[in-house]
Amino acid sequence: MKTFILTIDYELFLGSRTGTVEKCMLEPTYRLAKMLDMNNSKMTVFWDILHYYRLKELENDFTNLKNDRKLIDEQISFLISKGHDIQLHLHPQWLDAKYNDGEWKFKYDHYNIHTLSEEENPERIETILGCITAAKKLMEKEIRKYIPDYEVTTYRAGGFRIEPFVKLKKAFEYNNIYIDSSVLPGMTNNNRINFYDFRNYPSHNYYHFENSPSELSEEGRFIEFPVTTISIPVYKNIIFTLTRFLKYKNLESGRMGSGSGEISNDSKKSIIKKIKRFLTKSKLTLLTTDGNFAERFNYIFRKVKSGSTMILHPKLLNLHTFNILEDKLSNKEVKFVSINNFLNEIE
Repeated sequence: MKTFILTIDYELFLGSRTGTVEKCMLEPTYRLAKMLDMNNSKMTVFWDILHYYRLKELENDFTNLKNDRKLIDEQISFLISKGHDIQLHLHPQWLDAKYNDGEWKFKYDHYNIHTLSEEENPERIETILGCITAAKKLMEKEIRKYIPDYEVTTYRAGGFRIEPFVKLKKAFEYNNIYIDSSVLPGMTNNNRINFYDFRNYPSHNYYHFENSPSELSEEGRFIEFPVTTISIPVYKNIIFTLTRFLKYKNLESGRMGSGSGEISNDSKKSIIKKIKRFLTKSKLTLLTTDGNFAERFNYIFRKVKSGSTMILHPKLLNLHTFNILEDKLSNKEVKFVSINNFLNEIE
């Protein structure tokens, strides 16, 4: 049996169609938690807390938003009662989000937290320091209703925008946040809104760093738990692509919204370049069920080591991906732990 660190991003879609709290967060997360009970598995839930912040700001004007907030409260309480670890996930575009005619509308000026002011003022949420500080305080206030000594220690950047870390370092130090899980080793994204470049980053299961998670530092004060990536050879990728086309035409059925990356055309390439890349280069992929199917996930599962970090999004779970997870759990092939569980076991 392998042991994986399971992390989930607990959030709505953040594009032109957000989906609903009920369908994107509540229903799939309850089902996932019940499935994890099969072998007492645990997960780290990266809660998009600025969504909750906006719900609290607007709930007196919109009854349905108050109801969303209450339902999230109930689910967070339930997850805590089951022993799951709740940690910090930030999408700063919520600070500018508007709610009109039953829909959320985003500007993406602050999708990247680094675009907030660098003024060292923890009282202004419009600053990097203030945003992380306010988010941590709100999360701790809510969770201390159930765990009096709870502290936020762990962070996942919205859109994986952790770099340049030096701009976030002071906010981490000020708030005693010392664990990050935002790196996707070897992966890049040229999307204008969601750009990142993790080429040549360490691919260890976890490691210490100081000024950037691109550089190992044994004496570093921060710990990185990168999401595990694996390279799929060209021939395997061709087989999986054909399998996907012939066998799983409705693989993404049930998806309720669109992501922020879908509104940008910056990353589009010519069809010739795409075909050439497909036929000549291996494909780097994440340890995840998101958008995956059994044959490809089983291959990834066999290749990665125990102690790897897996990511999934409840909003992307559907009948197919639930079946993949249930198969692994029921056959006792995997046990999931949270980041907190993992650290407690190695200390």
